[in-house]
Amino acid sequence: MKCGVGFALLFTLVAVFSKGEAGKFACIVCRATLRASQAALDVVKSAFAAAQSQLNVAQSAANTASGILKKADDDLKEAISLGDTESIAKAQAILKVKKAESDQANAVLVKATESIAKAGAAIHDATVKVIKVTVECTRRCRPS
Repeated sequence: MKCGVGFALLFTLVAVFSKGEAGKFACIVCRATLRASQAALDVVKSAFAAAQSQLNVAQSAANTASGILKKADDDLKEAISLGDTESIAKAQAILKVKKAESDQANAVLVKATESIAKAGAAIHDATVKVIKVTVECTRRCRPS
């Protein structure tokens, strides 16, 4: 049955092409491909915007964590200068926790940076595809 459908499609295409409609058919297919390529580019641009938003949030979190870490480090230095062993131990414990939080925020920032790089590369690839299809459609759909 599949073979019969294939032959029917083949004969239909041959009939369309034999009537001089080959150019119109190729142009229709080309334009549909162009619309699909442009839609794919729009999707990738949306993904890039989402990645940019995530990067902004991660950058803000990393900056905040860095500030908190610096304050914890300053508190430790002050405790050391006072010589209070209890305050030093407390400040060291806080600094250790804040260092872990800062490291985690920086890891999230790295992942967000990688995501935006991938999204940028995807935009490039999709843009190149749209340009190639546009050039091909211009060539195929040129008025005779």
